[in-house]
Amino acid sequence: MRRATQQRKLIPIKQAIYMVLAFGTLAASVMLFFVEPELTQPFFGQVFNLYRAIIMTLAVVFLLLATKTSWLDNKESRDENPRTRKILHRLGYIVPILTIAVIVLQLVNPDFAALLIRKEDWPFYRNGIFIKSLMQLVGAIAFIMIARKYARNRQWLAMALSILVTLVFVVMIGEELSWGQRIFGWTTPEAYAEINAQGETNLHNLATQVFQNVLYFGGWLIGVGLAFWSNTLKGVLNKFKPLRFLIDWLPPLSFVLIFAAGFGFGDPVRSETGPHYGSNLFIIIATAILLIALCVRFVKYRDNANLNRAIVIFALYMITMIFSQFVSRVWESNAGAATEWLEIFVNLALMSWALVINSRLPKSNHR
Repeated sequence: MRRATQQRKLIPIKQAIYMVLAFGTLAASVMLFFVEPELTQPFFGQVFNLYRAIIMTLAVVFLLLATKTSWLDNKESRDENPRTRKILHRLGYIVPILTIAVIVLQLVNPDFAALLIRKEDWPFYRNGIFIKSLMQLVGAIAFIMIARKYARNRQWLAMALSILVTLVFVVMIGEELSWGQRIFGWTTPEAYAEINAQGETNLHNLATQVFQNVLYFGGWLIGVGLAFWSNTLKGVLNKFKPLRFLIDWLPPLSFVLIFAAGFGFGDPVRSETGPHYGSNLFIIIATAILLIALCVRFVKYRDNANLNRAIVIFALYMITMIFSQFVSRVWESNAGAATEWLEIFVNLALMSWALVINSRLPKSNHR
């Protein structure tokens, strides 16, 4: 009897193989994030890029197969309160509509689409920067409130991690505004300006693409990756009592349908800053695969309403991605505008995540 119980706890051999293959190809994918872009240009002229795409595709597919029973489960990773659920439902329409509106704007009037988000002089100087900073500020305030709730319950590890995330948001605000230089307009010291890509007093422009891609990939994890695998991660966290509070931090599955289309924005294949960077290529591939997997889930449970939404979002994502990668007129108008639009959606996902976590934690001091 004891032997039978032990056997039931063992992972099936097929699933174990998928796990090994998933983590192996994921590790290879991460290593490929750091390949110099010069080695992958031109994008369609290098066989190496095909190898990268195959490895990244296999990584996502093997991970899907290894966690099949979890992501195919018809339960949400977390039941939201009615108010939050209502807001997320509305965002599920607002954000995709905003995505297609930006696509149309970039196609019809790319110059205006660039000026709207990246105007280089006053008034309304670099509007995107201040929009992103506002979202980051809301996220920081939400995590301050989260830290206070954990402190009241004497959950010190959770409180410390919340304070750390608050500091990350504060640093993001500082970097976005060049620590006040964009507002007060002081002159960058000459020695520092020479090593800063934009001649500003910030850190991220010392290695712009590295910091950008950390932001993009981190935002994608919150908006798509972790949201899709929230059930899987909930099962893992439940086994470790000190980390169970992180279950409240898992993004809801609905995030995938809300934010996935926005991750289609970015610099085109003909640029030096597009899918030549491995993290960008992984986001492009993984988003498409996960949206297809989501459609499979809804087909299995005959959830026609969500299936229709998922198909629409997949179509919007493909339109956004294809337009951004191959027909990007806004990039020609202003080389930084394409990623500014992407960063708007990334920061919207991060802000929404912070607000969802805060809404999940009770206001009273119940332990």
